[in-house]
Amino acid sequence: MTVAVAFLQPGWADWEAGSVLSYLREYCGVQVEIATPDGEPQTSIGGVLAASDYKFTDPVLSDADVFLLIGSDAWPGYRDEAFDGLLRQVHADGKIVGAICGATVAVARAGLLAGKAHTSNGAEWLAGHAPDYAGIEGYVDSPKAVADGKIVTASGLAPVTFSAAIGRLVAPEAGAKHDEYLALFAREFAA
Repeated sequence: MTVAVAFLQPGWADWEAGSVLSYLREYCGVQVEIATPDGEPQTSIGGVLAASDYKFTDPVLSDADVFLLIGSDAWPGYRDEAFDGLLRQVHADGKIVGAICGATVAVARAGLLAGKAHTSNGAEWLAGHAPDYAGIEGYVDSPKAVADGKIVTASGLAPVTFSAAIGRLVAPEAGAKHDEYLALFAREFAA
């Protein structure tokens, strides 16, 4: 079974986690696990308390298949070399890494965006929080998620395309299902 780990900081964004985690679990049959910086429960922006299965630096996490960094205002201030090392290792192992909103800072700092098309909350915003990140020339100003290989990035305003992009990597054989998911949410903005 495919295992996805969602990395939740204090003040994690409900709408970003809810979209991708429910889609992966319900429609792609993925087992979802939760990691927090210290292994303690973390509260979302909306007040939802999420229990944690792991702390960010638990070695067992490298066994997972999908790594989802969910947005939070805490990411720009979070620095942990062991966590950066985990991200570099799973990327080198060819695993799926998705980062949305403020979490794009972590993948930028870890060096995962070098040579990759990517997006975030704005090029200046990302460079301001990760001033030395390699790959700024690959920044794409996009209202939708950007996938390049097994790296998926998105602004905090693109949780649906982020979910679909991750889903396409997890279950590429379900192409029509991913299209239906996007169309379902697009109906809200069709009129």
